[in-house]
Amino acid sequence: MSEPRTVQGFIVGRMPFGNTSLIVRCLSRQAGRLTFLAKGATRPRNPFAGTLDLFYLADFLYQPARTGEMHLLREVKLIEAHLGLRRSYTNLLAAHYFAALIETITESATPVEEEYSLFAKALSYLCETDVSWRAVEHYEQRILALAGVARADRDLPHAFQALHHKVPSLRDDLLKQISRSSSSH
Repeated sequence: MSEPRTVQGFIVGRMPFGNTSLIVRCLSRQAGRLTFLAKGATRPRNPFAGTLDLFYLADFLYQPARTGEMHLLREVKLIEAHLGLRRSYTNLLAAHYFAALIETITESATPVEEEYSLFAKALSYLCETDVSWRAVEHYEQRILALAGVARADRDLPHAFQALHHKVPSLRDDLLKQISRSSSSH
């Protein structure tokens, strides 16, 4: 059995597994996208209480999987909760969309230094500022550049189609929500 490892990363997804466990998806600089099984995470008085929410930045201690890509999560130390995201549904939706874009262009367990830095900057921005469509388009252009699409004048749906990727459906929801938010101000 290999030694436990520690990695710092953002929680970009989570879903129930069985009655008391969670599957947690993490984006880390050193190891890229990782998937963890957090056994017993939904039980009362569990060791993960308050540490496994979306977009939290944390140190994850995990046991690498012998086979497959789902690692056993042992411990989580919260670093930053990004609570500023919770002040606006639109900003929270933007964070979901940005995470979905990163997950679309990256491979599991492959270092993603630039993507990680871009996502970290985006979360900091969303904690402080109401998101605009211009900011979303800027993020999309950076994602396309990281994905190797040289022509930055292309819009994301067409460029993703050329890359044989599906545009996350959150994009349309985010556009509608930004339009509603701007018209109500």
